[in-house]
Amino acid sequence: MEKYKVIIRTGDFKDAGTDAGLKIVVEGSKNKITWDDFDDVNDSDDLERGDINEYDKKSAFLGIIPQDLGDIKQLTVTYSAKKNDSWYLCSVSIINTSTHKQWDFIANRWLTNKKPSITLTPSSVPIYTYYKVFIYTGEADNAGTDAKVHLNIVGNKNSYYLSDVNDPNDSDDFEAGDINQLIIASEKDLGDLKQITIGHNNKGGWYLDGVKIVNMKTNQEWNFPVYRWLSESDDDGKIERTVPVGKDMPHYKYINTYPKDREPGWSEELNGVCHDDDNWYFTQKGTIWKFPVKHDLNNTCKKENESEKIYKCVYEKDCHASVKSHLGDIDCYNGYLFVPVSDDGTPYIAVFSTNDIHTRVARHFMTLPDDKSSYSQSLGWLAINPKNGLLFTSDGSIGKKKPIYVYSIDFDAIRAGKNDFLTLYTRINLRNEEDDDYVERDWMQGGCFDDQNHLFLTNGAPTNGPTTSGIHNHANKKGGITVYEIPPLSKNPNGTVLVKVSARSNQCHAFRFQFDGYRNEPEGITYWDLDGKKAPGISGQLHAIMIDNNGSGDDDLYFKHFKKI
Repeated sequence: MEKYKVIIRTGDFKDAGTDAGLKIVVEGSKNKITWDDFDDVNDSDDLERGDINEYDKKSAFLGIIPQDLGDIKQLTVTYSAKKNDSWYLCSVSIINTSTHKQWDFIANRWLTNKKPSITLTPSSVPIYTYYKVFIYTGEADNAGTDAKVHLNIVGNKNSYYLSDVNDPNDSDDFEAGDINQLIIASEKDLGDLKQITIGHNNKGGWYLDGVKIVNMKTNQEWNFPVYRWLSESDDDGKIERTVPVGKDMPHYKYINTYPKDREPGWSEELNGVCHDDDNWYFTQKGTIWKFPVKHDLNNTCKKENESEKIYKCVYEKDCHASVKSHLGDIDCYNGYLFVPVSDDGTPYIAVFSTNDIHTRVARHFMTLPDDKSSYSQSLGWLAINPKNGLLFTSDGSIGKKKPIYVYSIDFDAIRAGKNDFLTLYTRINLRNEEDDDYVERDWMQGGCFDDQNHLFLTNGAPTNGPTTSGIHNHANKKGGITVYEIPPLSKNPNGTVLVKVSARSNQCHAFRFQFDGYRNEPEGITYWDLDGKKAPGISGQLHAIMIDNNGSGDDDLYFKHFKKI
């Protein structure tokens, strides 16, 4: 089945828009189809004055065989007008998303209840090149602006200027945490985009994360990371910046929660999560679980089931460990599972082969490099960068005097069963979006890397209940998910590398807690592209454990999933 994008332009003058419905009959060289149910999911009130609306449509079936429309010869637009209603249709464009072929149909006429239909043939050459523009406002204090924003897009063929950038679906755009989007129709192909110039009229400062632009015909994408103020009173005082095309900007959209409100059993009091190519690994109090990716995590499971490839390590019993052992957020690398363990003594990192999670093959006791004292009683997380195999971890909190420690791993020592396999490589201090202060975070809970050197951290703790004012005293105000881009590191055990927030911070709407209540607590996190992996109920790339910690009894699981956009 072929997929198509339908782009409809409404005139930009008084009373040009409509609330009426429409249908389009498309006649191609191979097939004919009627499309109706036009609803732009990104626009709550589409087909209004000046709108450029996008719709995803599919071709038809002949029996059970999908039919390509072929070369589109004509279309008929029919408008369900009410009495005295009218709509000014500028154009309709159709793009085959597989072949990237585009047909443009120019109307530039009114449709009314007396003349509700128009039949159009395609222009001999494409008239428009459509671009979707995404603008990301930061989450720093007072990051949003009410200023008038302008944007100039420069390609190697042509440029396009917008004097007043406006998201048609947001009456108050460019506020803190906003992701605003609009479609532009350029009469000239801009070619390969090289830079943008973006600024405003100084009616309030603005912290801009960046801009993403997508060619809607080819799906080619250009990213323009900024992560700076456009403000006379902040940064260097500039209210306009020219930005060259840069690297990908990782932004994430919350998809769903699965399992949700999971009852006790394997999921009660979960702490950590990671994966290899085919399996989930979870830590639960003093237990390690291994599930195949095709296992439905909402199913009840109390013990091992080798026929289903489900394995359970009871850490106290299988590894002769303390009954008080707390297993933190874990990670997999090079065929081994790395588990941070805290008990009444010095915390340590235990290592297991992913082929046998019942047998601990090595462990490394963790001491702080400066004074040789141990980490705090809770070693909550670790994360291994798949690009270089470096292991990252920290004490229970991070700040200017409490860095993240980075270690190299000696796999020969692990294979030999030695208990000294980590060597301090360097240290990292985290900086905020504005790069004017250190990030301070308590209750470090989880960490993971994607495949592009981005470190994701979770932190936050539950509170005891509402304040006397009746408002929940949320300890999670600075809790949630934070993302950092880790630069190339050189071995320097006595050095410290400064790393700034490079993506949506923990205050981003998508990374706030997706359920209510004051006893909510983030835990482990992992990055795994599960689109198309047949994980029941789960898709997306980023997966975070949240638990409903009510202070007594069972802690129910809410497993959050996010899609990279």
